[in-house]
Amino acid sequence: MEEIKQMNKDIFKGNLLKTIEEISRKKGLIFTDCKFVIEPVKEKDKPLNGADDMMRLNILSEENIGNKQLTLDKTINILCGLEPLVPIWIDVIFIEMNEDTAIYKLRCSLRFRKPTLLRNAETGHAPFKAVTEETF
Repeated sequence: MEEIKQMNKDIFKGNLLKTIEEISRKKGLIFTDCKFVIEPVKEKDKPLNGADDMMRLNILSEENIGNKQLTLDKTINILCGLEPLVPIWIDVIFIEMNEDTAIYKLRCSLRFRKPTLLRNAETGHAPFKAVTEETF
């Protein structure tokens, strides 16, 4: 498996866009804009460090992001807040179309890790995984 050596906002954004393209192709979606709902996932038996807790309590708090539809750039800025650390995994799920805007849910780990530890490297767009019905 190819090891991810670096991560920054540009790489992260590119990988997210590749994942969206994969989902769009599978589902035949056509849209001019996309928005994201970030859903942090507390993993059982996975310890959080101080940086993870800071992100969980401040940046990824319900008050800050709960069910809000965020632009691509805002989403990137939030999830790359500890660059080069990013969530160790992120599942990307298409929710619905709202006119010409595709809405996606990003279910993400609360564990922010360095690039070499990211999951889903085999997809070619770590830490993202395209989740479609067939995946459930």
